Amino acid sequence: MGIMTGTIDLLQENRSDTSTRDVIAMEGIEKTFLTDEIETRALTGVYLTIGEGEFVSIAGPSGCGKSTLLSIIGLLDQPTAGAYRLNGQSVEDIGANDRARIRNREVGFIFQSFNLIGDLSVQENVELPLVYRGMPKKERDQRVLEALEKTQMAHRLKHLPSQLSGGQQQRVAVARALAGSPRILLADEPTGNLDSKNGEHVMEMLSQLHQAGATICMVTHDERHNSFASRVIQLFDGRVISDTANEQ
Repeated sequence: MGIMTGTIDLLQENRSDTSTRDVIAMEGIEKTFLTDEIETRALTGVYLTIGEGEFVSIAGPSGCGKSTLLSIIGLLDQPTAGAYRLNGQSVEDIGANDRARIRNREVGFIFQSFNLIGDLSVQENVELPLVYRGMPKKERDQRVLEALEKTQMAHRLKHLPSQLSGGQQQRVAVARALAGSPRILLADEPTGNLDSKNGEHVMEMLSQLHQAGATICMVTHDERHNSFASRVIQLFDGRVISDTANEQ
């Protein structure tokens, strides 16, 4: 039995129809950082759409703007200019509290550094975003167990992150992202701190999530992992230089 068997129900809770639509729509996105009176342009004129159910890889060399773009997609940062709609909602002018609420309910994050809290158990780490959401405990417990079962980490429920391997920690991070039934999963170099074997396992997990209906946007510098995506967007010096569909 595959590790993602039965995941469709968990992923598609918030989806009312099966028609393809744009989950992410960006027009002319610019991002400029100003430090010590030095202006650095990270993104220039980015136009990007990602449809529901796509698996998109954003690739390119270090410093090309990949992580900056992902941070804007996930509402962790704001563009200097341009228009951005997430799930059809314009997000440029919404306040910090609303941005946090949308992140908690609409977006699942998977980070290179796992971002697990060291003094919380596996169960508590996966549960935490649901606590912030105000979800009842009974529902939280069910969601956490389902997510950990899908990532084959239910047997580590009471362990601390320090008691897990790097690959196991990343599986817990995937479970945490999955438990909230997000409309989109954002993965920032999800295999960057893993050896090749564990990295391949994580990529296979993301592929299975995609096959179950997840919308995934992944940043990677590892060209081998682009083959798992349905589209590959290449960035260079903050600009999109190619957008190519992969043959499946």
